[in-house]
Formats: sequence, C-alpha cells, structure tokens
Amino acid sequence: MKYIIPIIILSFLLLGCKKDDDSSTTTTTELEGTWKTACHSSTDYYRIISVAVTGTTFVEKNEYHSDSSCANDNATFEVTFGSLSIGDAQTFDSYGSSGGSGAEFTMTVSTNTLTILNSTEVSWANSNSYCGDADWVLNTAKSIVGKTCVSGGTTSTYWSAGTAVYGLYLLDGSQLFWDDSDSSYPSSVGTGTSDNFTKQ
Repeated sequence: MKYIIPIIILSFLLLGCKKDDDSSTTTTTELEGTWKTACHSSTDYYRIISVAVTGTTFVEKNEYHSDSSCANDNATFEVTFGSLSIGDAQTFDSYGSSGGSGAEFTMTVSTNTLTILNSTEVSWANSNSYCGDADWVLNTAKSIVGKTCVSGGTTSTYWSAGTAVYGLYLLDGSQLFWDDSDSSYPSSVGTGTSDNFTKQ
C-alpha cells in the first residue's frame, strides 16, 4: 500500500550469538532511561525507534517518516510493557573483538497504540477499515492491541494485552541491542545500524 504505514514488530539481523553465562540475575537499573536509534530506512518509510525504561515499565515507540531526515511525520506506533524483570546474565561470542554481555528479560504487554499523523493516511485507513476500524482521527492514538491489520498485502496480528514476552539484550556502554519474542528467549540479537540504540 502506498500510504498507510505497515507497522511491524521489530525485526533484527541475527548477528550476535549468545551463550549461557550463569543463573545470576541483575536489576533493571542498567536499562533505566531512554534509548534511541538513528533515523534509518524501513520499507517505504524512514523510522526512529526509541525505548524508555522506568522501573518495571518498558515503552517501545516507532516513529515513521516520509523523508530521510525523519522530519516529516507519518505515524507513531507505541507499545507499553509492564512487569519488566531481568533474568539470567548472558555473554555474546560474536560481538566485536571481545564479545559482549547482557541478560534475558521478561515483560507483559499492557497497551499498543497507533497514531496517524498524515491526513492522506487517515483517509486511507478509514476507507479500508484498517485494523477493523473506520473511525481513525488525525493525531489521535487508537488501540490496536490484539488486532489484525492488513496493509499492502501484509497482515500483522498484534499481541493481546497480558501476553508474556521473552527478551534478550546486549549492553555495551551507551549502546543497547535487543530482541524479543512471545514464544521463547531469542538466541541472538541484531547489531546492525537500525538495531543500535544509543543512551540519550
């Protein structure tokens, strides 16, 4: 579809393989704060992804833009997770020359919203009953938690509230890399440009 943004769950290049370290756990302290990627290409758009961690709350926000400088807004997609808990520490064999460290984590889906910031895309969403809704309003967040949405032949079914999510992160100073799944802990994380979150 030319206009509506095909919102998708983060996909990562599987570049960093993990191995078990020990059964020790850590706290969310090292993840506290806001982390953000640079503006990067994503399908037919450009995107900035940010993560904000406060206590046991993890918020992932995807900002979609029509230009390479990410100045023209199209839509934002924001998922809020609760019950964030850091689990077993992990080491990474193939990150850089000396590997890296991080941990597994778990959290639970709380909310998931899409805000359309472009009038053309609002019209498309209403005409096509995007996510089963025909009452989209410009600059107004709408819940898509647990919904199935179709755009450009791509079907996306979003996690329902209460879904348990299993994650893995790699932390290297001010750089964060992570991935998650609703079925099991990921075996690796991506370390490409679009996967690189810098501490703000």
